Amino acid sequence: MIHLPNVPLVLAAALCSFAAPAGTPTGQIKPETARDFDCYIQTAEARMEARTVFIAAVPDNGQELVLGRKILTVAPSGANPHKVAAGQLYDWVGTVFIPGGNLDRLVLMLQDYDHRAEYFPETISSSKLLCRTGKDHFRYTMRMKEPAVLDVESDVTWEHVDAHRWRCRSYATSVHEVGKDHGYLRRLNSYWRFEEASGGVFVEGETITLSDEFGGVARAFGSAFLQINPEKSLRHSLQSMRESILKPGLRIANPPEGVAECGEAFHPAPCNAAK
Repeated sequence: MIHLPNVPLVLAAALCSFAAPAGTPTGQIKPETARDFDCYIQTAEARMEARTVFIAAVPDNGQELVLGRKILTVAPSGANPHKVAAGQLYDWVGTVFIPGGNLDRLVLMLQDYDHRAEYFPETISSSKLLCRTGKDHFRYTMRMKEPAVLDVESDVTWEHVDAHRWRCRSYATSVHEVGKDHGYLRRLNSYWRFEEASGGVFVEGETITLSDEFGGVARAFGSAFLQINPEKSLRHSLQSMRESILKPGLRIANPPEGVAECGEAFHPAPCNAAK
């Protein structure tokens, strides 16, 4: 149930009556919605591959990040949410600097998929590694706290670019909301870049999420009432990453033994405009 403080009862009733996803069976995505999402992903990934700098905030030596200890977020493709058929798509990029951070240790922590709830307590309540192939390919499941209680299974591919840089891509292959399905999250792709520099590590993450389309009254009041705030979730992840890796006495578990090897890595569907 959506909590609406200080909203008149008549308005609250109207909002609730229009907040449900329109015309889509519970948990399903319309073909045209999937098509629009796939086409957006293809364009976004082409943009990422065409970049001439590894992390966008670093050309000026990242002084705003380093000195201000800030988390910067931008919308790389214009204002959010992006309209897709029968859905809403959010695309956010966030960057943070971790002073004194060590790249290899950070990657080891992020690949500790059995303990992500300890590293990201704001957004994750539990997690479990499902399979692992070397240091490059992982599948895991997690229970997220926002934008609702969600069970998400993801396929993650890592790339060791060089001695000072890593990057990875994570694709949610299954998303299920616990309890009543509100349609807050249908797809979740995330793209991460890590670059070791003098004095620490720069981290950049881009999250692209898809939610159902909601009625006009709900849209008029914005995503806050619907608990959809991917920018806030990204900020929480970056902040938790910085705080966790710098925590005194932090112990990171060694990769578990006897875990099944993963099969072929997940690849996004191609854009089929005629679908």
